[in-house]
Amino acid sequence: MKKLLTVLLILAIAVSSGFAKGAPEAQQTDAVTYKDQVVIGFQSKTSSTNPTAQTSVAHRIFFNLTHDTLVDYNESSQEIVPGLATEWKSSADFKVWTFTLRDNVFFHNGEKFTADDVVFTWEWAKENASNSNVKNFYAKTIAEVKALDDTHVEITLASGNIDFLYLYSNEYYSVLNREAVTADAANGPSIGTGPYKNVEFVVSDHTLLERFDQYWGQLPTTKSLLFRYISDGSTRLAALEAGEIDVCQAPNNTELSIIRANEDLGLTTYQAQALTFLAFNQEIPALQDQNLRLAIAYAVNSQEIIDGAASGQGGVANGMWGYFEYGYFDDWASVGQTPYNPVNLEKAKEYMAKSAYPNGLTIKFTAASAWTVNALQIIQAQLKPLNINVEIEQLDAAGFGNLTKEKKHEVVIYSVTFTAAGSDAARIYTPGNSVNYASYNNARVNELFTLAAAETNDATRKAYYKEIQEIVHAECPYIPLYYANSGAAYTKKLSGAVFNNSGKFDYSQVKVEN
Repeated sequence: MKKLLTVLLILAIAVSSGFAKGAPEAQQTDAVTYKDQVVIGFQSKTSSTNPTAQTSVAHRIFFNLTHDTLVDYNESSQEIVPGLATEWKSSADFKVWTFTLRDNVFFHNGEKFTADDVVFTWEWAKENASNSNVKNFYAKTIAEVKALDDTHVEITLASGNIDFLYLYSNEYYSVLNREAVTADAANGPSIGTGPYKNVEFVVSDHTLLERFDQYWGQLPTTKSLLFRYISDGSTRLAALEAGEIDVCQAPNNTELSIIRANEDLGLTTYQAQALTFLAFNQEIPALQDQNLRLAIAYAVNSQEIIDGAASGQGGVANGMWGYFEYGYFDDWASVGQTPYNPVNLEKAKEYMAKSAYPNGLTIKFTAASAWTVNALQIIQAQLKPLNINVEIEQLDAAGFGNLTKEKKHEVVIYSVTFTAAGSDAARIYTPGNSVNYASYNNARVNELFTLAAAETNDATRKAYYKEIQEIVHAECPYIPLYYANSGAAYTKKLSGAVFNNSGKFDYSQVKVEN
């Protein structure tokens, strides 16, 4: 994996001139005119305009346009930069954080943003956020939020966390407006302070955003953005070629040559930060068998999956940790462990013989998309030598969410996008988090995450994270598979979009020439 990952760890590519949210006004130097509306072909279904309800990359793209957080993370420079807060400081133990807020910000309903809205967001979300990750963050990570005056707020954490700013910069921690949410709990969270406002939303069909002319930062050129859900990659590309859309997100890897041959189209490709993995739900009795889990881990051939389900476009993952994330470790031989890759069928059979199911069994594997079904079909064939019968189930996003929320799944294939902060990995390893699809709960791992978050010594923090990864590799609640390549195709008349390998594209300054 290390050889494959000599790409920039945080890759930010601006098509023509890209600007960060709130950047200084750019001067117009020519007479070029631009379309009033830019249309983006989306590959992912979306279900909410409420930042506290969803944490997927697809939703974060919208929340980045409609809402703001106190601080932002610049993926190009890998730095925390001002958002709604212009300055901040922390106590020596990283437990108390004080922010100075902008005094010229308005919500889409005309209400002025103040420290009270930061307090309200915490008060409301810790009880009402429908996403468990968001709810737990507000309820457990943050102990108190206090308005010192209209432009200063103090946030006290339950325990010190050196990564707090990185975590808090995620779009699902955007500030909500007290008046809007109090008046309408269902639709009020859709009102933010971002450069665009929600005007029309149809679940799993389209989202229409309109420019907010009172935006505190650089006002976009484009008056409206239309995001269309087009599930099939070939259909999305055809819409781009026909001029029906201006951006085709995640084109099929098998069709990249078609895009490159079209002189009217541009293409950006990258190795994504989204790790595709298998998760064993350890609330299922059979999957509590560590030998069974390890047997599957050593029988699965990730490269075959990349070749067959991702058109050969991707890199094998050698650990359940972001390859670019602080504390990443995959030198298993140095700690006396054997990597899952390359495939080791003999070792797999040894573990299978030691398991409670030496003669095999049937396990249901669940997917939430067509391309992951293709991956499961390959895994289905790979596990036949172990007499494991893989029953494949495909659900839509809502069905998948309900199944995993109720912990009724057996094994799922899914993807998670890590951030650069080591403590971000706690989402998949600690109880109470919606992406902990393994229902994993190890007391030592939980303790190590707490210790690492408050640790200021770099070597000690990395040692804590290394120990977590050793424990997880040995217990195998997850099987890391691969990081797929992805990208975006677009009309060459487009500029201002920022594409990066987190997949969280920034369209706040996108425009298309007439």
